[in-house]
Amino acid sequence: MNEVRIKDLASASGQLAEFDAFEFIVDVPTAAASMKVSGKEIKGVMAPKKHTHAVADITGLSDELDKKLDKKGGTISGDLSVMGDTYLRRLHLEEFLEVPEYRYNRIETVVGDRWSAPGGGIVELVSPENRTLVVKLEEGETSTLRENDLCMGIFLNSAMDASSGNTIDWDDSFGNRAYAGFTTCYFRLTECLDRDTFAEWRYELREGYPYHPQAAMQFVAFGNTTDKERRTSRYETRTYLRFLTGMDDWTIRTENIAAQFGDLSNLEAHGLDMTGYSAYLKNIYLTGCLSDKSGDSWFDSATGDMQLFNRSTGYGVSFRNGILRFGRIDPAKPDAGTDFDVLMQTISSTLDTLGRINSDEYVSPVEKSFLKERLQDIRTEYEQLRTNALRLLSIFRYRSANGKLLMVHGKRRAVRLLAGEWTPYENAYQRTITAIGKYTQPEPEFIPIGDDFADIEAYYTARRTIGALLDEAAKNDNSDLEYLRENFQDISTEIDAGSGVVLSGFVGVKDDTDKKVVAGMAGCALKGAPASKHGKLMFFAGADGIENAATAATRIYEDGYVEMASGIFSGYSKVQFKYFTDEGTDYNASTRKYTLNRNFNLIANGADFGSYIVWLNLPVSAEYIGSVVNLYDCPIRTRSSPNIVLAADDTQSGIVTTLKKDTYGMGYLPVPRIETYGGLLQLLAVPSPYSSAKCMWHVTYQMMSEFKTYEE
Repeated sequence: MNEVRIKDLASASGQLAEFDAFEFIVDVPTAAASMKVSGKEIKGVMAPKKHTHAVADITGLSDELDKKLDKKGGTISGDLSVMGDTYLRRLHLEEFLEVPEYRYNRIETVVGDRWSAPGGGIVELVSPENRTLVVKLEEGETSTLRENDLCMGIFLNSAMDASSGNTIDWDDSFGNRAYAGFTTCYFRLTECLDRDTFAEWRYELREGYPYHPQAAMQFVAFGNTTDKERRTSRYETRTYLRFLTGMDDWTIRTENIAAQFGDLSNLEAHGLDMTGYSAYLKNIYLTGCLSDKSGDSWFDSATGDMQLFNRSTGYGVSFRNGILRFGRIDPAKPDAGTDFDVLMQTISSTLDTLGRINSDEYVSPVEKSFLKERLQDIRTEYEQLRTNALRLLSIFRYRSANGKLLMVHGKRRAVRLLAGEWTPYENAYQRTITAIGKYTQPEPEFIPIGDDFADIEAYYTARRTIGALLDEAAKNDNSDLEYLRENFQDISTEIDAGSGVVLSGFVGVKDDTDKKVVAGMAGCALKGAPASKHGKLMFFAGADGIENAATAATRIYEDGYVEMASGIFSGYSKVQFKYFTDEGTDYNASTRKYTLNRNFNLIANGADFGSYIVWLNLPVSAEYIGSVVNLYDCPIRTRSSPNIVLAADDTQSGIVTTLKKDTYGMGYLPVPRIETYGGLLQLLAVPSPYSSAKCMWHVTYQMMSEFKTYEE
């Protein structure tokens, strides 16, 4: 075949689409005959394989990249097309990213706000001088922006010459927000310059916000000043999701927040006391059940049944199967609680009962109780009035029979006859007793009121009358007053006839012989009871007559001093602790020493910065024998707190402690002073062996941080 050639063949360029079906003759010199191969087989052998090569290995590519690459800043100028896969560690774009498809890993992260609003876009061109901007649109696309849209956009500070310089994230909940490193701008679209696509606009900035939109800035139109249909939106931050409505200006107000989910803390700025993660809604429409996490409180919208339960108190309200119950609710027992219908019947019955109680035609059970109490008062009052009447409105007579005086054990029998003025009151008393007895019977429960009910009121009229008569008679009766005047000097007694109050300088108690006053309370000087150092004798009991009041078994004096022969306390007695500076402990300013007087329970407090010593003199008079002194000094002290010195410097007195013993072991010896602090100390005044007019102070208990005796 190598010697055979075919000349002037027609061109096959018009049939290259059928190249795979072509058959080619292959001339092999060493073969006995020629062979053939298809176009498809030729392509499989001759087509280049897929390779990956370094840029430096590809002839001419480095030169082409060098033409586009600015070596100083690492910037590629002009267009760069990469046909195939490209792998980069980081990609930073200053303007647009156009792709037909986004592919993410398993987590999508958004930093900032995410909006769903009636309009928005990306700024392609902006002219701050002319206040105009152009929105980036794809071919055939129409912008969602309209006139008077309220817009907000956020862009990097580095994208402008004079940025806001914001360095923190903040959101005031009223629509004003910023992010660190970004600038926020607000503008309103005032005029559309391209009605075909709504892409070109004239704008004006929000008052107080000087920053203009920037190219490549993405913005949202969240409200409109004229179109009501463009005033709703939704935005989502890292912590909450909020739905807005009625946005006709820049500020988000309470009425604009239709709902919010997540952190509700920022609603506090709107006067709503809400914190934490919850939901804030205008209305809720349910087709199922609403329940708390424990299931104690719930609402079933399908049936209308509901239950509110307080687990801490056990009380609640439930509505099941058309029955309302409240009171103690057991969630496990739906029928527990008080049936509302039964309660209403009870209330109806109660109202009927209350009607009878308030009625003037019946005496109710409550009024019966009052009448019973009144009956007891009337009977007590009757006995008192009758006693006074026997004394003031009676005639003393000796009893006789058949003209002979009646005698008992050799004494004439006497009787007091009440005067006729007593009779009207006696009759009124008897009638009211009968009436009250009738109207306090157990049955019937409500007793109809009859004419005799007026007898109860008539009693009080009769009582006032007899009371006035007795008061008048008392004014004219001087027997008791004369008795008092015979026993007391400077006595003054007044009797108020209108109220029966006796004002007297002395109230006395006579014995059964009507001759001796054995107890009394006086506001004046008494005969036989001279004023002692405690003042006048104010009260006495257990005396053999008024002349012996000064030696009565029990005496209370003007300054509060009390002497009692004996007594029994059913509870406990307590003597109040007093401070050294309280009245009752005498202080000598020249010596700066205290002397025990009336305060026998003393507590030390404060610091004496002059000498660091508080000096307390103990009295040595025998009149203090039997007195007990309790002294408390707080164990918790400062370095400036003083020590306490107790002194009984009289040679025939002194302080006896277990720390000072007789040399021969014959007993304890007194010391003139002791020094102590920090604890509790108790002393008892005992008779002095050296003088009957003196006392000694025996330490009966001491629990002190320091306790020291002085020999001189």
